[in-house]
Amino acid sequence: MVLAEQKRISYDEYVAFVNRPENADRLFELIEGKFVEKMASFSSSKVALRIGQKLLNYLDQNEIGFATAADGGYIMPDGNILMPDVGYISRERMPEPPVREVPMPPDLAVEVKSPTDSTWKLRAKVDKYLAHGTRLVWIIFPDEQRAEVYAADAEDLVAVGAEGVLDGGVVLPGFSLPMKDIFR
Repeated sequence: MVLAEQKRISYDEYVAFVNRPENADRLFELIEGKFVEKMASFSSSKVALRIGQKLLNYLDQNEIGFATAADGGYIMPDGNILMPDVGYISRERMPEPPVREVPMPPDLAVEVKSPTDSTWKLRAKVDKYLAHGTRLVWIIFPDEQRAEVYAADAEDLVAVGAEGVLDGGVVLPGFSLPMKDIFR
């Protein structure tokens, strides 16, 4: 039996879809040729804002790159367009910010689990990020006040509990974020 090959959606088709009037207030990722609406919740967006605020404060003091929020997409080499809840890309890789999506994977991707997210789909996104050059990925679980940390140069994930600290490592030298600051 021969399976029909799925048509890949081009970047121009993606832009046309997200720019439709009915999609004006909605966010869509492009994953494996399908539009996936990004659904936020109050608790997950609050957590993402806290992480973004701390990252922006760090970047104000260390002008090494750019932070993005959930509406800032990254075009992966395989054509997927992912929108981490918080993202970071270094100036070394991207000297000037683009008008639309970043044309490459982020250096750091932060995914905050909302009630509509499944853990396995978030972990599948981690695989996509790491496979295409993202060096550090954090999945934050607000209901459990914990995080999973995936680094490109590490074999296993690192679990960080409510009393732990997220570390920027080589991606964000000197950046640390106590979990208690995220969930206060």
